[in-house]
Amino acid sequence: MKRKSFIKTTALGLGAIFQMPFTGQRFPASEIGEAFNDDAPAEVLYDAIIIGGSYAGLSAAMGLGRCRRKVLMIDAGMPRNRTSPQANNLFSRDGQNPAEIREEAKAQLGQYKEYLARVEGMVVEVEKKDDSFSVSHENGNTFTGQNVIFAGGVTDNLQDIDGLEELWGRGVYHCPYCHGWENRDKKTVVIGSGTSALSLASTITNWTDDITYYSQGVPVDLPDDTRRLVSSLGITIEHGTVKQISKNGSGIQIHLDDATAPLLFEACYAPGRITANSRLAEALGCSLRANGAVEVNEQYLSNVEGVYAIGDICSRTNGQVIHAAYSGTVVAAAVNRVFLDKKFSS
Repeated sequence: MKRKSFIKTTALGLGAIFQMPFTGQRFPASEIGEAFNDDAPAEVLYDAIIIGGSYAGLSAAMGLGRCRRKVLMIDAGMPRNRTSPQANNLFSRDGQNPAEIREEAKAQLGQYKEYLARVEGMVVEVEKKDDSFSVSHENGNTFTGQNVIFAGGVTDNLQDIDGLEELWGRGVYHCPYCHGWENRDKKTVVIGSGTSALSLASTITNWTDDITYYSQGVPVDLPDDTRRLVSSLGITIEHGTVKQISKNGSGIQIHLDDATAPLLFEACYAPGRITANSRLAEALGCSLRANGAVEVNEQYLSNVEGVYAIGDICSRTNGQVIHAAYSGTVVAAAVNRVFLDKKFSS
């Protein structure tokens, strides 16, 4: 890795290819379902079908409900930050528990309930048929919408390290913009494969100059000037392999495969590879960027007419909650504008 590339490259969303999927737990549908109609008749032609019901999807539902558009949301109840006790770097909600934010959203969405329907579960297929879309649910029902909004989010495929899944979002993180402030000036460990997360480590130097990088036994090949730069930033590169992560009252314990005693740190970043929760958009013909994100324009419209993508599914470098909510607001206005254009052009 050349020095110039090292400085310019950010590892957010570029993690190495790790195969262990992170599943976590679903949150109860009742947390948000009361804001929607339980009755979602299949014979209705919906103005929009939103696939995914976390921050992006809920924001789109609110915007469309305010526009008096008939909306169906299909959601599996698996938001990306479901294990995190805080939603950080969120304007006016900084540090608030995600469950509390969902409760507030439920109360606010309730006034648009007349226009909003919700079905829990997974979508298994989306097909374009003339001027509408056929959306097949795992329960065998098929729904029809004039527009489809993909908001299904992504999964962090975690590194195969014992204890990492249990601490994900509760001591082990992937994003310094979400967690750097809370871990400022702390002794920090970053775990990657080879150079996969070394640029992430360089980003973290904004918050601390005490960083140890473990390359999981994969050699880190850097030019001498880049290695000196890394060292001057407070990053120590170790080639050891982390086999286990645990937590005690003092912080995060790192267990190496060749050490008898654990090493103690105060903060840990261990990014995995981000993948979309479904490939439905790709199967429908949506173009993807090189990083796997759905390619969209400034209105979050894909190359397929009537198909939009919002939130993390169309981004690999901005996993912020506020971006997800923003994208939902933008797409709601964009979809409503399509209907208005048809009204005044007919």
